[in-house]
Amino acid sequence: MKRLAVALVVLLVFAAGIVVTFPTGPLVEAILARLPPATARAFERIGSSRFTTRGLTLEDVTLRPRADAPPLEVRALSLRPSLLGLLTGRGGRPWQVYANACDGTATVWIDRRADEDIANVRFTDLDLAACLVPLALRDPVEGRATGEAALVVAPDTRTGEGTLTLANALWQAQGVPRHLALHAEQATMRWRFDDRLHIDDFAMTNEEFTASGTGVVQFPPPPAAPELDLRIRLQPAATMPQAHQDLLSKLPGSPPDADGARTYRIGGPLDAPQLGMP
Repeated sequence: MKRLAVALVVLLVFAAGIVVTFPTGPLVEAILARLPPATARAFERIGSSRFTTRGLTLEDVTLRPRADAPPLEVRALSLRPSLLGLLTGRGGRPWQVYANACDGTATVWIDRRADEDIANVRFTDLDLAACLVPLALRDPVEGRATGEAALVVAPDTRTGEGTLTLANALWQAQGVPRHLALHAEQATMRWRFDDRLHIDDFAMTNEEFTASGTGVVQFPPPPAAPELDLRIRLQPAATMPQAHQDLLSKLPGSPPDADGARTYRIGGPLDAPQLGMP
């Protein structure tokens, strides 16, 4: 038993030595070389790489989805393959990816079946202002996001579905003072995606009103911004200031229903949406 214990200790020390001294630079280059060219080019800078309990970890990563887009800074990105997937020739699938970015965390599980790539995504407490930087939106957007998604990518199609929860979110449209910006103490959305993003159920609340709605978002070829077509039902609360009620009454929308709620259409590009009649 004593010899076995000594042998195990030696083996563990040897394995730890390999992990600590393994040259991760060539491994990172090999992984990037196997990615689609557009994805590999998005990795503009990798500060350092090392092995951890979560696999290969890249630190201080700068991602730039498009050459003309502002960068996204990622504090740490960890990639862990499946040992069984490595031994059975499945390229290490399923892979698990852990990200520490946008002042929050995200986990991605990636696998392949037949000719489809599948991914399950979970993210927690992401800072929207930081995460949306690469989109270069004209209107400031703030808040924290938590949610999950299931995605399927085939040669000719991309589909998905998921949920999204926002906390203390704010959208300040161009030319609108901050005190009149759209604010949501809490917002939830259930969505699905094929060639368009379908918002099947949306709800939000703040101290002045509640809102609910549905709609679609279309994605024209870049660099054009996504196009919105949403119908939002807004019901003022008793605490809404009269000045805000007067402002809402001047906006194009449906006549008030029996509960005093009106329905508005939000349309146009994501970086410059417009209110209109539903």
